[in-house]
Amino acid sequence: MPYRCERVGLMRRKIALIVAVVLVGVAAGLGAAALSALIHGVEILTFGQGESAALRIVTDGTTPLRRLLALMGGGALVTLGWWWLQTCGRPVVSVEAAVVAETSATARPPFPEGVIHALLQIVAVGVGAPVGREVAPRELGALFAGRIADALKIDDEMRRVLVACGAAAGLAGVYHVPFAGAIFALEILLGAFTVRNASIALAVSVIATVVARIEVSPEAFYAVGQVSVSIPSVLWAAVVGALVGLPAEGFGRAVKEVERRRCRKLQVLWAMPLAFLLSGIVAIWLPQVLGNGRSVAQTAYWGASLGLCAALLIAKAAVVLLTLRSGVFGGTLTPALALGAVAGLLAGLLVQPFWPSVDLLTASLAGSAAFLAVSMRAPLTALALVIGFTAQSAPGYLTLAAAVAAGMFVAALWPAARRHN
Repeated sequence: MPYRCERVGLMRRKIALIVAVVLVGVAAGLGAAALSALIHGVEILTFGQGESAALRIVTDGTTPLRRLLALMGGGALVTLGWWWLQTCGRPVVSVEAAVVAETSATARPPFPEGVIHALLQIVAVGVGAPVGREVAPRELGALFAGRIADALKIDDEMRRVLVACGAAAGLAGVYHVPFAGAIFALEILLGAFTVRNASIALAVSVIATVVARIEVSPEAFYAVGQVSVSIPSVLWAAVVGALVGLPAEGFGRAVKEVERRRCRKLQVLWAMPLAFLLSGIVAIWLPQVLGNGRSVAQTAYWGASLGLCAALLIAKAAVVLLTLRSGVFGGTLTPALALGAVAGLLAGLLVQPFWPSVDLLTASLAGSAAFLAVSMRAPLTALALVIGFTAQSAPGYLTLAAAVAAGMFVAALWPAARRHN
């Protein structure tokens, strides 16, 4: 009898886990679809058009005045929202803290505040804030996963896996990159590659991606050709990766520093509007810097002049850091990819007078992969994301992998950052 009861209990746990995987995937996918619909609606209201497969650069055709007014109006709205959330709401829990769940507060984050926090990020990016929108769907996915795991009485160890996979599935759904989402869960959030974890991560990401297609286009996020595959191309990609390694490491450390010193509560009432204003002024001449980085990256992939590349590289990095320092919450995934694209293209343009046949597309894609890998400190996730974003074919994986490896190697030469007490 005890043996039979044990078998029944094991079967119930397995069934509960299967149900949880399906429900977490569906919830993360619906969250990703809803946030995608919201940002497209905000963009149409802001710029008169939404970013899509047909319109890769959402600011095309807009006037400087419209961009500035949109930033200031939307900036005022999200400023008040974050001020209220930080002064009147319960503390919002990060995805990383929710995965670890060391305390009851982090194990069960406040749901209304979490949803509002995600919505504010989407509105901010929709009106032109120059940060990524990928954190919001991750936060929603983690929120849903935690509630579902608790309702089904999933044990603590498996609950942690489900929360990480739910967060990663939000990323997978909003960008239609299921494989990259699974790698993100394993490499960054869990830090453990096991058959069980990989199976759950992939299943949740695939379900979320399929569900999110009610709103998210399955087309590649960037319109770009296939990277060339040859020994010279691989070597060239490695050179580009090595060149962007140190700048990427510097950007990653700068992001951590400004996030550590992020303005909060009363400070945001002046810091956020100022950041939106300054971003709007920069966008008078460089409208591509607005938004999550897609415009900058697409400009690089299509080809740009040396001067424009240098200007976009400096301006985009500056407004991203300024915006995060002002108190705005958002991601740096797509901004880092964009910075890598223009940095790689810049390297190619500088080399071109001495090597006229240099492949500029390989340079920009290699720069994206290496810069993203180093700034995130996640080489496999970065490689999977760039492949998914640009729909590269299998032969090109070697070229991009060479760039990632070279970038990570060079970045490792930078002395370790000092820890703050």
